[in-house]
Amino acid sequence: MKEEIDKKRKEEWIESWFMIEVMAVDEKVATEALEKHIEKLGKEAFIYEKLVQEPVKVENPTPRIKEAYSRICEVKLFTKDIESLVRLVMLYGPAAVEILGPKKKAVSMEEMQNISNNIAGVMHQFASAGVGGMVITPTK
Repeated sequence: MKEEIDKKRKEEWIESWFMIEVMAVDEKVATEALEKHIEKLGKEAFIYEKLVQEPVKVENPTPRIKEAYSRICEVKLFTKDIESLVRLVMLYGPAAVEILGPKKKAVSMEEMQNISNNIAGVMHQFASAGVGGMVITPTK
């Protein structure tokens, strides 16, 4: 594992830390959902460290739910490029992200265009589902 990590650092893969939280009204559901979520993430990124915390009972997490169970997993991972990193952030919704390395990374115009189009696509999916969209401010 150490050799693979060193190789990815040398090749300037993007090294990140994600904190992912799952909450459900049933402790078992929260645990299983988190396991599946991290397993799927591991098929798209090179995860080299994983810390799963014990479930925590949360009182009144929303106005309509009296109690739920939160489960958090911290993972350290590598992605080949910035586009892949942004895609994983959009798909897996970590509560927090920290970029560990490299210190600098060049981004090609093609990569910036792909990232922008992916974000625009997600925004339009939200808008068509009725859960969000663009905010347009009228001029005075």
